[in-house]
Amino acid sequence: MLKSIVAWFQSESVEQPGSVTDPLDLAAAALMVEVALADHHMADEELKHLKSSIMDFTTLSDDACTSLIDTAITEVDKATSLHQFTRLLNETFSLEQKNHLLVLLWKIAHADQVLDKQEEHIIRRIADLLHLRHSEFMQAKHKALQS
Repeated sequence: MLKSIVAWFQSESVEQPGSVTDPLDLAAAALMVEVALADHHMADEELKHLKSSIMDFTTLSDDACTSLIDTAITEVDKATSLHQFTRLLNETFSLEQKNHLLVLLWKIAHADQVLDKQEEHIIRRIADLLHLRHSEFMQAKHKALQS
């Protein structure tokens, strides 16, 4: 099953020269895009935080990060659920990596200084799919607000 998920993430990337091929980076970026688009509007602040969050989470260059965001937006548009993004991360990431991702999701949601209820709801769903406890969900929220 894991091989089919990895193949799914790589199918788009392999065909496009210069695109991102790491399925973990794509899955994490797709979740970040989901949060940024949860309120059906991506403010400039959210886009900046999205890009800096992806650069913080990965080792990608500025151009590769921009390419990853474009690919992630395409994948999010085609997605039928969050599960396809969270499954690979859940099977691969440590608890620390999952918590770090959750903090970044909160930072993206708060980037425009307005926490929309859809943004909070989607972060809650992502946390649940990553098998994070409610206390970890709240700690990530507080950590994001403090920084």
